[in-house]
Amino acid sequence: MLPALLIFALFEYYPLLRVLYLSFTDADLLKSPKWVGLANYARMLQNPEFLNSLVVTLGFALAVTGLEVILGMALGFLMNRPGPFQGLVRGAVFAPVVVSLAAAGVIWLHLLNPTGGPLNGLLQFLGLPPSRWLQDPRTALISVILISLWKGVGLSAVLYLAGLQGIPKELHEAAQVDGATSFQADRWVTIPLLAPITLLVFFISLVGTFQNYGLILVLRTDGGPVGSTMLLGYYIYQNAFQYFQMGYASAVSVFLFLLLAFLGWVQFKISEGRVHYQ
Repeated sequence: MLPALLIFALFEYYPLLRVLYLSFTDADLLKSPKWVGLANYARMLQNPEFLNSLVVTLGFALAVTGLEVILGMALGFLMNRPGPFQGLVRGAVFAPVVVSLAAAGVIWLHLLNPTGGPLNGLLQFLGLPPSRWLQDPRTALISVILISLWKGVGLSAVLYLAGLQGIPKELHEAAQVDGATSFQADRWVTIPLLAPITLLVFFISLVGTFQNYGLILVLRTDGGPVGSTMLLGYYIYQNAFQYFQMGYASAVSVFLFLLLAFLGWVQFKISEGRVHYQ
């Protein structure tokens, strides 16, 4: 096991410790880093751009995570239902997951094109005014949320499908024998037994959305307009690889790590008495 542990330590723990060290320096890739103590953290907490990105990220993460849990469960039930088109439904739901992020960005930039895009064409056909989608502060974040949901909900649905197939059918049948309708059996038997899957989906989605920066990159919003799509992940990328402020970007990264660790701890504490594993 030693070679595997060495590789893991080299590519996992060393970068983590390195980022922690850099967060206390003025590293900028041009000169040797100098120790500045908590200056980067003080600057971070006083920076309006950071505070805005934190608020935007919280809204984005809660919206995407909540929708992925709800729609993922609904699609999981749909994919579990036998029928002649079951394979087609499963493929259609999971297809966006395997589409590369770059390709997804090209697709949605075309669909949301404010001048001649298909979605605006549909709005005009219905007699509605066209939208600027990613160029409008009122709709930019909503558009990014829906695109992220389209890209990731298929994985949640597959996880719920696996959970549904692992639940003994006898429990559902016993509830119906006791007089429960199909809806009541799902509500009081199936969904509570899916609690471990719900916890997993919630945590995976929450961590993924907080770390998301690639979607903003491929959609070319650059965190705008007016900071409406400035997610923390992109804020870190921007400061590190566009402004070369590695020390400051490392401080924000450490903050994000601690925030996710805290949210994960709270989530597990809340669900500790409600989630039961077989």
